[in-house]
Amino acid sequence: MKIGIDASRMRAGMTGAGRYAAGILNPLNNAMQDSTFVLYARRDCSIALPSKRWSVRCDRHPIWSQLPVTFWIHYRLGSLVTEDDLDVLWTPNTLIPRGAIGNLACVTSVLDFNHLLVPKTLPPITRFAHRRWMDTDVRRAELTVAISEGTSIRMQQYLGRRADAIAFPAVPEMPKVPVSDNADKILAALNVTEPFLLTVGTRAPRKNLQSAVKAIALVKSRGGLGSHQLVIAGPEAWNKRNRAIERVSGAHWIKPLGFVDDLSLAVLYSRADALVFPSLYEGFGMPVVEARAMGCRVITTDIPELREAGGDDTTYVEPTPEGIAAGLMDALSRPAPPVRILKHNWDDAADVMATMFRQVVTTA
Repeated sequence: MKIGIDASRMRAGMTGAGRYAAGILNPLNNAMQDSTFVLYARRDCSIALPSKRWSVRCDRHPIWSQLPVTFWIHYRLGSLVTEDDLDVLWTPNTLIPRGAIGNLACVTSVLDFNHLLVPKTLPPITRFAHRRWMDTDVRRAELTVAISEGTSIRMQQYLGRRADAIAFPAVPEMPKVPVSDNADKILAALNVTEPFLLTVGTRAPRKNLQSAVKAIALVKSRGGLGSHQLVIAGPEAWNKRNRAIERVSGAHWIKPLGFVDDLSLAVLYSRADALVFPSLYEGFGMPVVEARAMGCRVITTDIPELREAGGDDTTYVEPTPEGIAAGLMDALSRPAPPVRILKHNWDDAADVMATMFRQVVTTA
């Protein structure tokens, strides 16, 4: 079997959809040893290929390759995949190439419904593309795979179609946290001092960082949290207005790091007093899973998808400054949870995808 994969979000510093899809590749290679794979990249692809059965096609066209990702998938990807003799195309970014792509079967992953639930937090181009094409593309796909049970339920609500399967995210293979002295050196290199709180992800409006900052400022104004810093690990987002959180009056305790490598992130999770993740909406919430796997307290929003990620040892809050502040003080009043061996792993997700690929080719 020859499988094509949209790799347009698999690049250096990737988060969200790119990180999710990339986590499946190596175990997918093991699960389908009789198959070959082609990754289709809008420009460059920074993924290390799992084996010699994998190849990458990078779009070098001087105009097409400059399109925004969503437009590149819709208008350009189809012309690339039809040049190869594929049996199935996997689109982990949900959108499917427009027009006729022959008899090529499509399996698409549905990660979230940001364009319906929190549309104003999306870049205008992304919001336009998903509003215009996502519903149709999900219905066009031969098979669909959701990232969570909550997302599958929302598919039924909004599209009248439940997912054919669920491939849960897992904890990436994060480096083993070094012994104390080396961990201290990593924190020092980041200019992070303990104690600190952590938030992980882009500074997109949906992540609700302004409410997190206001909550911590509120607790500090009441005499709590002493010398705690708020460490922000994640790249800039499309909306640069969230830089304003660094200019909160007197908020010298805010420490933006930008993108950090996996070793630094593992150290941050292991040494933080809590992960503060008050996102307005997530399809799942990978930072919540990662933090729990490192024994870090988690404060996050009370929605079904984040409850799937957070389990019973997470503190759930209303994503307002008062709600976050109350949840933060409650979480810090209790011992840190143990390191969790989580039930979902990338092998399971890869097995789900392999089953879908075989099924769609058999029935095509």
